[in-house]
Amino acid sequence: MIKKYLPPLLSALMAPVAVSAHADFFDDSHGDLTLLNRYLNQQGSDVVGSNAKAKSYRDWGQGFEFNFKSGYTPGTIGVGLDLQAFYGLKLDSGGDLNDSAHQSRYPGSMFPLDDGKSADDFAVLSPTLKIRFLKDELRYGTLFGNNPILANTDGRLLQQTDTGTQLVSRDLDNTVFTLGDISQVKIRNESSDNGMITAGGTKTSDRFLYGGADYMGFKDTTLSAWYSNLQDYYQQFYLGAKRTDALPLGSLFTDFRAYRSLGVGGNADGDSDYAGAGLYSGNAKKGRINESTFSLMESYSLWGHTLGLGYQKNSGDSDFPYLDSGLNSGSSLQGPGSGADTPAMTNLQLNKFQHAGERTWEGLYKYDFGHIGLNGLSFTAMYAYGDQIRVASGGNSEWERDLWLSYVVPDGKLKGFGVTWKNAQANPSMTGQTHQDENRLYISYVVPLW
Repeated sequence: MIKKYLPPLLSALMAPVAVSAHADFFDDSHGDLTLLNRYLNQQGSDVVGSNAKAKSYRDWGQGFEFNFKSGYTPGTIGVGLDLQAFYGLKLDSGGDLNDSAHQSRYPGSMFPLDDGKSADDFAVLSPTLKIRFLKDELRYGTLFGNNPILANTDGRLLQQTDTGTQLVSRDLDNTVFTLGDISQVKIRNESSDNGMITAGGTKTSDRFLYGGADYMGFKDTTLSAWYSNLQDYYQQFYLGAKRTDALPLGSLFTDFRAYRSLGVGGNADGDSDYAGAGLYSGNAKKGRINESTFSLMESYSLWGHTLGLGYQKNSGDSDFPYLDSGLNSGSSLQGPGSGADTPAMTNLQLNKFQHAGERTWEGLYKYDFGHIGLNGLSFTAMYAYGDQIRVASGGNSEWERDLWLSYVVPDGKLKGFGVTWKNAQANPSMTGQTHQDENRLYISYVVPLW
């Protein structure tokens, strides 16, 4: 029934680009409906070096996400359309940022804020035009992807997305080239696009350029080189290598990442509106981005078990810069912020371990219960400890422990039904930081429509 009435609707959407709806466009299409029920409870226990009351947040919502992915029209140049329609309904959230006398509970980051309170609901329509030529694909509109210099978080009801243009080329064997131009971002608790910043900045930028190449010509190895530029904030160079080695018993996975970040435009000129977060002293100009981050993770897998040990070091005056929304620029009515992710290895559930000078040790353990016949069930434990953080005074270390348990029904009538529980505890020693304990419960069900 849905497929019967969808072609007229999508033909109308495609009319502005004068594309007729050919059979391949619809015959090769796919549609599904995802039901998302997500609960988040974040309890703050104390604020380091302060008598201020730690903030706590609680959110519970139901999301409905319709995804349509078309095929391509026939011919040398094929045209298609991807469309996501999302609706989020608040089941529980609390607090009013305007009510200073009753601040024991704060609105969280799952729903948009309406005059200091969580909105009752919100909706987002995300279309993406796609054009295929030989082994190249051009996408214009809403972009969902992640890459070594850009991370889009999926930690609430709505996934963070970008608005812009991206070209992916596979014309050369064993090599994937990517070019992108982003003008705005849509964070996980907003229905509209916003300008971009990195942590520390207050004025938004409207251009984020990126490009990279991934080479898979060596057996079980991927070599990557990427570049990005957030106008008036920073440029970032990335080199990475990922490799899997089969051993006589088990296998070893290596993940190496190296970043070099430098200020550009307003940031390089010392404009305080484009400042980067960090600790600046001596002759260093306040807010000017200048840092290097290197990380290495070695993971050994055997009989369903994976044990990993990683190390990361940030060298420089500034924190590791990453793409964020302008709504995180310090507004007093923004609540805890949208919480954009970073592409660094140490992007954990609560913290990012991206501070200036920070040295981080990270350990992980994973188990796939499919090895003993319980397909779809998995467990992950992670621990990270960071020290040598450059601070003006107070402590200079932090640690976080994450536990995740997830089950997705692999087959049968309930295939696509999943449940995930996440617990995280974060204990920073830096003055002004909050000790936190967080629980999340995610329930989802993907219903194929055709």
